[in-house]
Amino acid sequence: MVEAVRTIFGVVILASSLWFGSRAITAGMLSHSMSVSEAESPSTLVGGETVAIEGTVNVRSSPPLSNSVPIDEEESIGAYVWRLKKAESYNYNLDAEELGADMNLITYASGIESGTFTVNDGQREIWIDTDWLAQTHGSTDITTVSSDWTVSTWLSKRSWESQYIQLEDHWIAVPVADVDGSDLGDDDESLDDTYFEARAIVDGEELAVCGEVTVEQGKPVLHGSDETPLVLSDQGFEEFNSSLRRQVLKYGLASGGFAVIASLALGSGLGIG
Repeated sequence: MVEAVRTIFGVVILASSLWFGSRAITAGMLSHSMSVSEAESPSTLVGGETVAIEGTVNVRSSPPLSNSVPIDEEESIGAYVWRLKKAESYNYNLDAEELGADMNLITYASGIESGTFTVNDGQREIWIDTDWLAQTHGSTDITTVSSDWTVSTWLSKRSWESQYIQLEDHWIAVPVADVDGSDLGDDDESLDDTYFEARAIVDGEELAVCGEVTVEQGKPVLHGSDETPLVLSDQGFEEFNSSLRRQVLKYGLASGGFAVIASLALGSGLGIG
């Protein structure tokens, strides 16, 4: 019985090691891809090539519920990443924590909503297509999400915790009852401790974008693919690269540590060594 418990424990720890390892590899690949793309960014855009640009956002149309989400009352929203989170304790005080704090909170759903927007780097204007991000992370549709949340899993956090997105300048967290135009704020006592959180791309801000170029109806469009992920950052490439390098170190060390513990547990449970 003891050996079986140790074996199961070892398998769980090994799975954690693999997850941390995958995060470290993804961060390293993204950092390398952005560095190469910045160095080789051409003056003329050709379909199929990878390009990294930094420029000003121009919002042409906003995503669903953007008028009901109080991120920025003066500027239009081009896209936003959101999540629904519920407090484990009724003593949780939203105003007492910094935005994004996860203390006593569980994420039940998250997603990426996008309208139509471009980025102008002073030489050219490029349209940004975020569909790949939504598909890759299994983004939930904000207009169809219900209040019948029962389970919080890693999948429910994928969009919010995406390593391809770094948005920090326009960030809000409000009770779901304050989000108009959706079914999130039903008169249900169970929603009293549930919050809507979002990070947005707004008109006029500086945005760094890296992705693959396609030409659609004569317009250059930057999107993502399995070979070339779409990367978005309102902190610039230099800061994003620094963040990715920190992730490589953090997740790499965590992966190695968990791998050692897993090998010891599995060795003991299986009678190896």
